[in-house]
Amino acid sequence: MTPESLLPETLREWSEEATVPPGLSDRALERRSRRRRGTVVLALAASAAVVAGAVLVPQTLSRGAGRPVPATGVTGSASPTGENGPEPTATTTAAVTERGLDVHADPRNSPPKTLVAAGRIAVSAYRVWAPEKIGPTSERRRDQWFLYDPGTGRYEETPWAALDVAPGMRFAAVLERDLPARRVGILDMTTREIIRWVDLDHPVADVSWSRDGAKVLATAYDRDPTIRFDVSADGTSWREPDPGRTGFQVVDVASGRASFIAVPPPGGSPYRPFAWADDGTLVWQLNPAFGEAGERRELVYDLEGRPHDPPAGPLETDQRAGVSPDGTMYASYGRPPGPETSVIEVATGRLVGRQKMLQLLAWADDEHLIGLGCAGECRNEFNNGLVLVGIDGKHTVRLSGDRKNSERPGSWEPLLTVRR
Repeated sequence: MTPESLLPETLREWSEEATVPPGLSDRALERRSRRRRGTVVLALAASAAVVAGAVLVPQTLSRGAGRPVPATGVTGSASPTGENGPEPTATTTAAVTERGLDVHADPRNSPPKTLVAAGRIAVSAYRVWAPEKIGPTSERRRDQWFLYDPGTGRYEETPWAALDVAPGMRFAAVLERDLPARRVGILDMTTREIIRWVDLDHPVADVSWSRDGAKVLATAYDRDPTIRFDVSADGTSWREPDPGRTGFQVVDVASGRASFIAVPPPGGSPYRPFAWADDGTLVWQLNPAFGEAGERRELVYDLEGRPHDPPAGPLETDQRAGVSPDGTMYASYGRPPGPETSVIEVATGRLVGRQKMLQLLAWADDEHLIGLGCAGECRNEFNNGLVLVGIDGKHTVRLSGDRKNSERPGSWEPLLTVRR
């Protein structure tokens, strides 16, 4: 089979599975930081975290092709404490794994070196960001991406400026430096080779896979959206120019065809990228304007660029986990002052469980979630790590080491993807 035929053949073989939107793990924390310090960070936009439904992943995964290589030393622990948490305990690990949940953890490393995964979700990649000087008082955000390699079971450094991983963790969509890029590459994660380059008539700076893995959404810009001017000597203040967001490109992966849709930028947030909503017939942008009760307001469009009503469903600000795979529960906020999150029954609004988490990021299965847990006594919300937690909040497994000052340069940000 030739590289050109591999991708269309794989796409034709896909079967139903559930997905989780890509997105930045701690956007809520970053938003609070921006309010205090005036910081604005370009983030991967999350697609709808609120709509349950059927999606597609390669059937070849059931035969082992493209399946993540298990990392050694699966460990569990209680809620994170200290720099890298307490010593792992077999008790909490057994409480999770006895239910058939496949867990891979790297609690001693931050960022992780080996696979971090639980159930249906894995950290498919992560990025380490830092400012890069481009002038006396100007700089841009530079993301260094580390992509999971199923051949080695480790995260390997990449040359790409931006990327997103398809459900099933076999392919990644990548953009070259410097942004905005004039083409999208489809990367085979096992061979590390580009299977197909798709040329674009409008440059883009962000990519997002659809739930079925058949399309890539790329947000188009006239200029690099990560650039900022008039940066102060201490780096605490700056001015962000309008990057000229022009719309989005929809790339059909199998055929390699791309279509551009022009969308006028909204006032106040032209840098934010688009992401997929619902079943791949709509796209949206998360609007940074929040109401008094914290409700989320989306800007939703169809694939022709026409405004559209938001999809129906429980919408909870910054709880990226959204609806459970079986569609019966959804992740929500907890009681102030926190840290606390909760799980609510969709049909009745009944409280199902509370968790001592900063955020709930994804459903590992119908009974467990991956979230951000505090480091130590939670004196600083930006010191946190990835934790697997049960709905009742009683059983936790430490998945990663702590991130210190996660809103600061040099921190790592995970990309969560459906792995099976």
